This record gives sequence, C-alpha cells and structure tokens, in this order.
Amino acid sequence: MKLKKFFPIILSLSVVSCSSFTILKDQISINDLLSTKETIDKSTNPAEALLLKNNLSEKILILKDITVKDIIVSTNVDYDFCVLADLQSEKGPIECYIYTKNIKRISQLKKGVSVINVKGEFRRYFSMLDDYYTKIEITNSIITIAKE
Repeated sequence: MKLKKFFPIILSLSVVSCSSFTILKDQISINDLLSTKETIDKSTNPAEALLLKNNLSEKILILKDITVKDIIVSTNVDYDFCVLADLQSEKGPIECYIYTKNIKRISQLKKGVSVINVKGEFRRYFSMLDDYYTKIEITNSIITIAKE
C-alpha cells in the first residue's frame, strides 16, 4: 500500500525538478547582462572575472520582441538548429545565438518576419572582428512566437 503512494510522489518530484529550471534560477535582463559584461571587461583580477562569469551562467536571460534573422544548422553538438536574432542596445548591436530542442517551434519561424520572445539559460558571450558589440549564446530556450 505504501509503495502505491510512494511511487507517484517520486514521479511527480522528478517531473517538477526536470521541468522547473526557469522557476528556480534567477532571471536577468539584457541590460543587466551588459553591465556585468562591462564589469568583467574592466576587471584586472582574473578570479573576480571568473566568479562574475560563473554567476552569469546560472541566470535565465529573457528577451522580448526580437526578430528572427536566420535559422542555421547548430554548431553546438547538443542541438540540431540555432536561431539567430539581432538585438539593439545602448552599446551597439548584439547577435543572439538561441538554442532550443523544440524543432516544431523552429519550423514555424520565418526569417526576417517572425518576432519571438525567448527565455533560456545564458551560456556565454563572445566577440569577433565584426560590427557587433558582442554575441551571446542562450541554451535550453523556450521560444514563443509573438508575431508572425
């Protein structure tokens, strides 16, 4: 009898723990992310910079009303596709690399037309020799279509 009550409790706890990553982690806006990036870039202490980067990687980044620029095959081995979007900030344009396992949602997106909202784990930022201020990588994303 106790086994019949114990199994559903364990099952529900595992489902909640696996599906609630966005509830348990702190959320961060793009402006907060950029101010932390600026602090990291100005830091002369590599240990401080590492702690700030590790703190950022535990955050959920929320982006609203961004237009899909392109959909490409993923270079990240954990994902099949990557959604590219540009975001304008005070510092300059930001290119977003958005990874999700929801292929059905990606198949509904249209380049240059679809406007999406994104909620996902901030993974890292990087820069290249181009016109972008920075590029950010967001994984485990939940993409909702705001406008098609």
